[in-house]
Amino acid sequence: MNGQTPFFISSKGGSITCFRGDTGRVFRSCSRTSCVYSSDLHAAKAYLDILEGKKNLLLGEKNKFTAQRKTTLKWNADGELSQIDMARILDRLANPQLTSCDLACGLKD
Repeated sequence: MNGQTPFFISSKGGSITCFRGDTGRVFRSCSRTSCVYSSDLHAAKAYLDILEGKKNLLLGEKNKFTAQRKTTLKWNADGELSQIDMARILDRLANPQLTSCDLACGLKD
């Protein structure tokens, strides 16, 4: 196990390299532009999976999930609805697609 040549290269291009340290072996997991050091091979493989995006934790990438919808209304100290929430409600009430619906149950007049 020399310290220069990776002894494991994944199909995504990430690698694990082993180094001899003062207190034993140290493993370096690298993918893209990030590297993580660990003290055992099992942890090195887990970190490589994370770096390659399987778990998307250490890369600082944003989640691919949509932003959580705001479902609470904000009220002023005087008990009135906030101006922003009032504008949102009035905007949605002006949209005919949101205020009307067709019953599609096949009833005839």
